[in-house]
Amino acid sequence: YRGSAGGDLIDRWAVAVVVQILFVVTYVTYWAVLRSSVTLVTNIFVNLLFFSYYPLYNVCVLTDPGRLRRGRASSSSGISDSQQANNASPQLAPYQAVSGQQSESGSLLEEGKQPPQVGEGVFERGDAVGGGGAYCETCRVTRPMRAKHCRVCGKCVDVMDHHCIFTGNCVGSSNRLIFVIMVFLAVLSHILISHCLILGIGGYRETFAGKGFDKYPFLGMLLTFHILASMFMISLLSFHIYAITVNITTNEFWNWKRYPHFHAPGGNYYSPVFRNPFDKGWRANWVDFLRASLAKCPPKFARAI
Repeated sequence: YRGSAGGDLIDRWAVAVVVQILFVVTYVTYWAVLRSSVTLVTNIFVNLLFFSYYPLYNVCVLTDPGRLRRGRASSSSGISDSQQANNASPQLAPYQAVSGQQSESGSLLEEGKQPPQVGEGVFERGDAVGGGGAYCETCRVTRPMRAKHCRVCGKCVDVMDHHCIFTGNCVGSSNRLIFVIMVFLAVLSHILISHCLILGIGGYRETFAGKGFDKYPFLGMLLTFHILASMFMISLLSFHIYAITVNITTNEFWNWKRYPHFHAPGGNYYSPVFRNPFDKGWRANWVDFLRASLAKCPPKFARAI
């Protein structure tokens, strides 16, 4: 990936184009071959899911995930980084920026000194990738806490969750709810299409006995794909439900050691102990997530894809 302002469109959208083709192939196959093998109710549900899942997928591809604009120093919630930190949890208090603690080389540890204990205040939150107060030279913006620069899109995204290779777009504060709903619809769609394919092959007994694959190899390949896709989507949906429940992003889940505000006081510099300062309980986390997401509806389309 080039990491330019617009990113490499071929690299970013290659998988998204493949997904679009699979959408068309699956629906054409269903309409031409499988429609007569299912009941009227199943046919209605298949069409409802397709004409809700497919447009929502394209919304995830094209919408602005919450890219930061020049001159924007505050987060999408409208409060400062220090207010976010203090409101989230008192555990963030020990990590407020302390000037004069870094060496001239810019390292966090001065030469000859022992590694500090987490919570002593030697870290600056802006030093951690995605930490609040960090200035991005590429985007020329000051990132609020939980924002991160996407090397694929070449943009800083507010409350960055991850860059989705299947949509060629980031998932952030402005489109995370849409992404989760899209994944939920994907789970239902893959399961229902798998059911229709099994009926088209000859039924569950015929399919799992392995007899139908020789008779309908193309349907067998499609069934294998949709079963694997449904398993992947179920695991993806389960993770995002968990992440919202504990108020953590995918980026923070995998890279929490890089962010000092996730280090519990008393931990070691080389072996920090995880503590989530943003977790306010599952109910409050879901309320905050839905409130912040609904405040950004309807979604805005990205200025520069």
